[in-house]
Amino acid sequence: MNRIFFLIPLFVFGVGTAYAEPLEDIQTLVLDYEDNSATLQLDWNFDEMVKKYKIGCVSCIPNAVHFSTDDSFTMKNVTAFPNSPIAMLYIIAYDSNDEIINAKQILVDINK
Repeated sequence: MNRIFFLIPLFVFGVGTAYAEPLEDIQTLVLDYEDNSATLQLDWNFDEMVKKYKIGCVSCIPNAVHFSTDDSFTMKNVTAFPNSPIAMLYIIAYDSNDEIINAKQILVDINK
């Protein structure tokens, strides 16, 4: 019976803490669109566990890859898939050991 009393406080105080994940809130903004190419502003939530980000464009020809330590990035010359206004981007968050913490795929209508 005494063991149950010790477990109850651990359960009550040890559960329920919520932490925001890296890349939980990603915002995109088309800054410019000209000649089937766009400039996009990408912003996401700050996370102190992340040491660098890899930002890439899958639909771009050629594929584009950039690295950043900021929680905001402006990507130029973003192109959509053929016969589509949709561009596919991704952001990968890395920790100090170069291990992936989180990754997100982003679809953006660059005509807007």
